Amino acid sequence: MPQSQAFPADPLMSVVQQHPQEAVRFVKVVTLLGGASGLLVCIPSGIFMCMYWTPCGYCNRPLKYWLLVHCLLQLLQAPVRLGFFIRLWRANLQAADVHQWFARMTSSSSWRNSKKVSVVSYGWFVLGVVWLLNSTYCKQCPGMYRLCLGVIFTAIARLFLTLIVFYQMFQSPVGIEEPPKPKGASQTLIDSIPCEHYQQGLSSGSDSCAVCLSDFEDNDVLRRLPCGHSFHCGCVDKWLKHNKVCPLCVQDVEVLARKKQEEVKETAVHRDPSCCQSAPASLLPYRRLIGLVSNH
Repeated sequence: MPQSQAFPADPLMSVVQQHPQEAVRFVKVVTLLGGASGLLVCIPSGIFMCMYWTPCGYCNRPLKYWLLVHCLLQLLQAPVRLGFFIRLWRANLQAADVHQWFARMTSSSSWRNSKKVSVVSYGWFVLGVVWLLNSTYCKQCPGMYRLCLGVIFTAIARLFLTLIVFYQMFQSPVGIEEPPKPKGASQTLIDSIPCEHYQQGLSSGSDSCAVCLSDFEDNDVLRRLPCGHSFHCGCVDKWLKHNKVCPLCVQDVEVLARKKQEEVKETAVHRDPSCCQSAPASLLPYRRLIGLVSNH
């Protein structure tokens, strides 16, 4: 069975692929924080319920049952979270091993079951907030209201702390801007790239189009990009309209054209002045493209 069918991709994996080391630190903090806070909430809550279980039954809302189920859900998740933290802390992962380790972790039954318990915990938490907002002061058990209020504020504080940690770990470095993504090429730029007819055994380069994955046939019209890779005109034209990079080497077509222009200038400086108007034979097919780029 393929891995994609056996283990559906977890949303965490997309973060791991983009920021592997930051993802390791974030998961360490979140699992440790979740496990420790769960135990810190359950221990005093359990002691209180053992001491005042009967008096708290006279309150107008069953807060003692909400608190009991909430503590049980936290106790179910705490060992799993702390176990993930210990395994991740002992792993001492290198950059190349992060993706593989997280793929195994997110595909495990314990991880999937923990996510299901988390969903139930969130729903039960919302129910507790509603009950607490609609409950009145309980004379027989005044500590129950304050304890449930403290448990809810602890959960909210943990949520905000998680968001702060996430922002601090995954924010872009100060003063470093992300490189702009290449935009689609204009039709004028596409038309200026030279075309040629494919002849088997005579044409250089690959014998197939990397866009449609079909083999070239004699007299097929190909468009040769400045990087030297050739593709079917119809295929690469559609590609360049959305992204002006080579489908194979992912080099910007316009940037390569500028480099060709610089090569022409450097060649002209070292040639005889009477011949400076002519470019090398290998660059002649790109004269229109070079002229187009230099005008921008």
